[in-house]
Amino acid sequence: MNILVAGASGLIGREVARLLKADGHTLRTVSRDPMRAEALRELSDDVRLADITRPGDVAGLCTGIDVVVSALGAPVSPQGKGRRSFADVDRAGNLMLLSEATRAGVRRFVYVGVYTTPVYAASAYVRAHTDVEAAIRGAGIEHGFVRPTGVFGAFLELVAMARKGPLPLIGAGAATTNPVHERDVAEAVLRAVLASGSTEVDLGGPESLTRKRIAELAFAALGTRARLMAVPAWLMRAIGFLYGIVNRRMGEFLQFLVLAATHDSVAPSIGTRALGPYLELAARPRPRAEPAPR
Repeated sequence: MNILVAGASGLIGREVARLLKADGHTLRTVSRDPMRAEALRELSDDVRLADITRPGDVAGLCTGIDVVVSALGAPVSPQGKGRRSFADVDRAGNLMLLSEATRAGVRRFVYVGVYTTPVYAASAYVRAHTDVEAAIRGAGIEHGFVRPTGVFGAFLELVAMARKGPLPLIGAGAATTNPVHERDVAEAVLRAVLASGSTEVDLGGPESLTRKRIAELAFAALGTRARLMAVPAWLMRAIGFLYGIVNRRMGEFLQFLVLAATHDSVAPSIGTRALGPYLELAARPRPRAEPAPR
């Protein structure tokens, strides 16, 4: 099959591209960042550079494509670049891609969304994803929805922060979730690509962990004693509100972060990989490159 992977340079998108290529499919990838797009050449048969939120960049992108896979979205991270809201990136970009896919006669649209429960429904991050799903259903195109909880890569920043000092713990840290490896998500996407008819799957990893335990695993990966700093949820909400005045996406991210820190989010345990070894591998010092001989 000819498959377009949008957001292919992201955590999930790259794993998806790797599995699809190994399965023998012809890939077209699209990314916004030139350097990250260039790194996809080992996986992609056709590397495209485009900002999918711009109409001119999307035109013709889906011509000759059988299946579109979208892992496109703004990063859910305090380090994420850009100030555009999740609606301006996740919703606008995916709706533009959907419009082009239907115009080009694409057979199937597989969308990587987010697992959610009713308490999260009003958050800007979740609402952007559910709006995209509604639009895909309304377009009448055969679809697959894959909705993970937080992927492991999103917790790598905790390891970096733990190297420098204590980690903030919002509220009591008792809210539970089951994060999932991006490879487990990519495997679910592959199944959705190959499925017949419209499919939907929610998935999490094999371990239900409290937010406190996830923070402790970041320190365990470094082999150091856990140092946690309690932060009241009301204070984080106030900080999120103030941030939102000058940086809308950061305000929306902090709103979602407080919800995640104070409410359970446990999806069906479809993933098989554990978080601890993943963080330990990431925490290992990388060997220094040997200087080239003169």
